[in-house]
This record gives sequence, C-alpha cells and structure tokens, in this order.
Amino acid sequence: MARRRSSKPRRRTTNKISLTGLAETAIIGSAMTKMFFNVNLASFVTGVTTGSASGTGFFPNSDGGDRITLPELAGINSAGKFDASRIGGTYGAGQTFTSSVMQNIKNNAFQSIAVAVVTPIVFRMGKKTFRKPLSMIRKGLKGTGVTV
Repeated sequence: MARRRSSKPRRRTTNKISLTGLAETAIIGSAMTKMFFNVNLASFVTGVTTGSASGTGFFPNSDGGDRITLPELAGINSAGKFDASRIGGTYGAGQTFTSSVMQNIKNNAFQSIAVAVVTPIVFRMGKKTFRKPLSMIRKGLKGTGVTV
C-alpha cells in the first residue's frame, strides 16, 4: 500500500488592520471622490464642505452644482431632515447628476489619476525606507490586531 502524503498543517491567519494600508486606501479614495464628486472623502460622507459660496459647513444642495455629497444624494436637506423630493440631489439650472459628474471628471481627472497611481509607489518606497522604525512600531502594536 502506498504511503499517504502528509499535508502541511494549515497556518491560521488573522485579519489585522494595517494603518499604512488604511492610509493608502483613504488617500486613493479621497482622490476618486474628488474626481467624480469634487469633494474629498470626508466631505462626501459627512456633507460638510469648504470653499463654497455659503462658507464652510453643512449646506446640502446649496454649495454649488459641482459639489456632490452623500447626504445630498440621500435627500437630506439643510436642516438635517429627510426630504423625498431631494433624493438624488439638486443641481444648478440645466444641470443633471450626469452632467455634474462629467464636468467634475473633466476638471479633476488628471490630478486624481496621478494621485491614484503615485500613492502606492510612494507607500512602497516609504515602507522600504522606514523599515527599521516601522518594525519597532510593529513590536509595540503586537497583540493588538493592528499592524503598520
């Protein structure tokens, strides 16, 4: 009878949160929301915009047709209340969601794509350059489920 091959014991891997991976993802995500919605990732999620005619704050549907946020798409008005007539957002005269996104892509595509391409390269180089300090930080975070 032929001898059975013994399989290697399976190694148990845990899902750890990488702070550098999280930062890299946030930077790329922010670049993409800037390209499509003309706001950074935090502004897109919260609805708080800066630099609009109204100033800095929560001004859904009144911060310009080119700035699109998640509360606007969900139909939240400036009082923070749900308004079914505002679902999908409101835009400037003669503009639609598609035309606003296309205008944002025309204005922000080059910069956003450059950030999305360069960011992983910079993070890879940074991890190699700062290997020793990062290993010390990893030792300190060992057992917390967070890596660097």
